[in-house]
Amino acid sequence: MKPIAEAGEEKVRFAGAAGPLAGTFGTPVGPARGAVLIIAGSGAIDRDGNAKRLRMNIYRDLARQLEADGFYTLRYDKRGVGESPGDALTVGLWDRVDDVMAAVRYLRERAVDAKCRVIILGHSEGCILAAAANARESVEGLVLLAGPCESLAATSPRQQEQALEELRQMRGFAGFLIRLLRVPESQTRKARATMERILHAERPWIRISGVKMNVRWIQEHFAYDVAQDLPKVTCPTLAITGEKDVQVLPEHARKIADTVAGPSEWHVIPDMTHALRRTEEPIRMLSLVKLYKRQCQEPIDQELLDIVHDWLGAYFPPVGAPAS
Repeated sequence: MKPIAEAGEEKVRFAGAAGPLAGTFGTPVGPARGAVLIIAGSGAIDRDGNAKRLRMNIYRDLARQLEADGFYTLRYDKRGVGESPGDALTVGLWDRVDDVMAAVRYLRERAVDAKCRVIILGHSEGCILAAAANARESVEGLVLLAGPCESLAATSPRQQEQALEELRQMRGFAGFLIRLLRVPESQTRKARATMERILHAERPWIRISGVKMNVRWIQEHFAYDVAQDLPKVTCPTLAITGEKDVQVLPEHARKIADTVAGPSEWHVIPDMTHALRRTEEPIRMLSLVKLYKRQCQEPIDQELLDIVHDWLGAYFPPVGAPAS
């Protein structure tokens, strides 16, 4: 794989579904082969893949590799995040999907010499948004990194149970106290009560234990299952998950590939986490943030980059060249 070369990038603003969105538009090194829209995961993560206390630059680094491979790129700040105006506490799942579709249209207008070959690359929640947007207005390719093949209603309880099981298995005096005070049981009751309150809330956000929560986003995610839109995908699809991803089941990469209608390919990369980096240490839900902070200093997994590079070469060769 060739080394990353310098490509041109510019800050842009384009019309989202309910207001302007701020992003970065990247131009390819050499002749354009297509255009890639990069969709971030959930939470207050900006266009580059950074949160307040977690600077991973996942999407910035992916964009630069894609530009070196001959693709236009667009990555943007979600409503209410970074330089995009709006109230993040009131934005729902379908608002995000509408913005993805607006971004696709903007990319098609800007990348005219890419022959309108638009690929959506989603990470985590971005995979859900990609499939939902494609069901409304199809694109030419999907790259789904660490994406689920189920609804948040299925994912959330499993993640909670995994964290509780880690509490139950804790050793030493801390583990003794946790079991003595029946902390897992009390946390289970608290989580159920919280979710009931969220799912029945009539306002777009509420405050729980002093923290403001976007209940509209949660409610809409619980009501939607991405598996209902994946069979509508007829374009080439690449699904990749890490073997040590505890936020998404690794086997969902194959499940996604088996569910889409178009040509598909899937990979589970050994030792790779949800942050698209590798680790040899055991993964625990209760210490994910600490792990991700350590991984900030590491590059994106090279095998992942190689797989994406080869897949793009197979389905999106230079314009005029035959696909393999």
